[in-house]
Amino acid sequence: MLHYITAKDMDIPQSQKNLEQELNTKFSSKLKALKPLAWKEYGLTFGVKAEDSFEVMKSLKEDFSFDMLIDVTCVDWLDDKENRFEVVYQLLSLEKKQRLCIKIEVPETEPKVASVVKLWPAANFLEREAWDMYGVEFEDHGDLRRILMYDEFKGHPLRKDYPILKKQPRLELRVPELHNTSKDMQRQQLVTLGKTLGKRNSGSSEKGSSN
Repeated sequence: MLHYITAKDMDIPQSQKNLEQELNTKFSSKLKALKPLAWKEYGLTFGVKAEDSFEVMKSLKEDFSFDMLIDVTCVDWLDDKENRFEVVYQLLSLEKKQRLCIKIEVPETEPKVASVVKLWPAANFLEREAWDMYGVEFEDHGDLRRILMYDEFKGHPLRKDYPILKKQPRLELRVPELHNTSKDMQRQQLVTLGKTLGKRNSGSSEKGSSN
């Protein structure tokens, strides 16, 4: 019987235990340990307040070598939590081979969090997508505009209360429709089916009469 090795079968790496201790020592009042859902036993998850987020993220990159931003996304908890939205950052340290998940709760009334574009340029499109889909504003982003939907789109379609049948305003074409030039193409007729069959039939008749 095959037995697949899972994270539960192995010990948590000592390097991860050391990282957790170091983070708790440096950010004792600014980090809140959360249940690791993203990376299971092989990654840590912490909650950070929005007002402390940039300071913490800056230190994670400069002091703890989290040099790669894997992803930025958002969760809409609607009525399940006091703060409706949760911005989620997935970080990776290539040097130490460690993963880290940072979650930042923001309220529905003022969904704002500091942008990390200055720390990880890869956050540019990721934060734009989170704003486009959920309406969370990333302060000091520099170019926060829609990336999936068009500029005139009303609302944020991944919010749980976005109406499924909501209609968007009709827009005029930004660029006039191009003429389909294939309609103007003229190709020389290589074969005329009727004439070809006629020639073949007449040729057959002549051979038959000569025999």
